[in-house]
Amino acid sequence: MPQSGLLVTILINNYNYGRFLRQAIDSALNQTYKNLEVIVVDDGSTDDSRTIIASYGNRIVPLLKENGGQASAFNAGLVASRGEIICMLDADDFFHPDKVERLIPHIQPGSMLYHQLQIEPSTIVIPPVIAPNVDYYLHATRYGFVPYMASPTTGLVFHRDLALRLIPLPTEHVRFSADDFVVRGAALLGKIIGIPQVLATYRVHGENAWYGRSLLKSPEFMGELEEYLNGKLRQEGKNPVIDFYHSPSAIDHIPQNTAELTRLALSVFRRHSNFVTLKFGLRTLARALQCAIFPASPRWASHN
Repeated sequence: MPQSGLLVTILINNYNYGRFLRQAIDSALNQTYKNLEVIVVDDGSTDDSRTIIASYGNRIVPLLKENGGQASAFNAGLVASRGEIICMLDADDFFHPDKVERLIPHIQPGSMLYHQLQIEPSTIVIPPVIAPNVDYYLHATRYGFVPYMASPTTGLVFHRDLALRLIPLPTEHVRFSADDFVVRGAALLGKIIGIPQVLATYRVHGENAWYGRSLLKSPEFMGELEEYLNGKLRQEGKNPVIDFYHSPSAIDHIPQNTAELTRLALSVFRRHSNFVTLKFGLRTLARALQCAIFPASPRWASHN
């Protein structure tokens, strides 16, 4: 089938974003590329979202469900989708008119594509585009975890074959940040493609003002993420190599005391000895020494 004939699903996930929802839906319906289905998953909204959704009639596919969190909305929308290409859209963001047309030449079977986003209100564009052909499974084998290398949800595009391998997403502790699961899962199971085009706008407002800050996820969230990623690796016949709390990524998640920091430094170096882990180990041991010398310093206070 020629690329121009591919059915593309735009999957909008919404929870109480009625004040933004119409712009998101309109941006999906008004694409220059026309072979589309637009699915709106409403995750139990209590504002006017469902009235807005109903006003579009059969121009969209509504999925109205009880509140279960973002991962449950992703699960429902992906199961209902028919498109060979699936574009994710948070209801408080919006696509630029030619987004789908411009990304189609880049998407490949077995891949997740991401593009840059314009932040509103700002002149900043995110994220930087990674170097191609990174082997993230090899990275995880060496270091115990896989980085988040893509954009937020609104910049994510999946080829159908990869998207269906990523579900079902766990829902117990995933009320938000479901993109952590699909991005890291896609990196381990498929190919990641980053393109520099700015194809959508990411709106920063009071309810997502955490953007740009490093917020620590709970141990329950990280445990569920680790279990999910290792489970997907087993399904693919690969070794379950994710071990977050023994990886360099855990540095700010563990108690900031001498014993825990020393344990982390040594476990990372033992897993895979190279210049990267040696450098990490030395920095972490220096922090452990600081904790021993200045145990009462707020900088080295233990996390709860």
